[in-house]
Amino acid sequence: MTSVDTRSYSRKTLCGVHYIERTELQHRMLPTGKDVIRNMLYLLRPKGAGQIQRYKDAAAQLLEELVQEHWLSCSLFTIHTRYINKHILKIYGEFVTLIQKCKPRQIDSFQARAVGFNEEMKQLMDLFCQDSEIRKKM
Repeated sequence: MTSVDTRSYSRKTLCGVHYIERTELQHRMLPTGKDVIRNMLYLLRPKGAGQIQRYKDAAAQLLEELVQEHWLSCSLFTIHTRYINKHILKIYGEFVTLIQKCKPRQIDSFQARAVGFNEEMKQLMDLFCQDSEIRKKM
């Protein structure tokens, strides 16, 4: 007998690339931009009737702590948490802007932006602290 998963998932598609919500980061792998968006989708989904949805800032704060803890578990020191938060909100804001574009207005320049965004999200989310003086204090 097979197990049937009845839970609904938040799923967004941008130029053929699927962004499906994920509850946690991949173990022992540094997160990419796509991983961050997938976690934001999970944190921002409505939980059920009668419960309020999280605000973007609250979700970004939860995710910033998770991402920073994940980087530290890999023995890599990160930039300050407020900059991580800004970076997460910037990525998610750009994603939402691209997703909300209405279909008739998706011309060649939109396609180029969306493809560029998808390629950028495949790369590692760079949060490494470059300043050696600050790293020594950590």
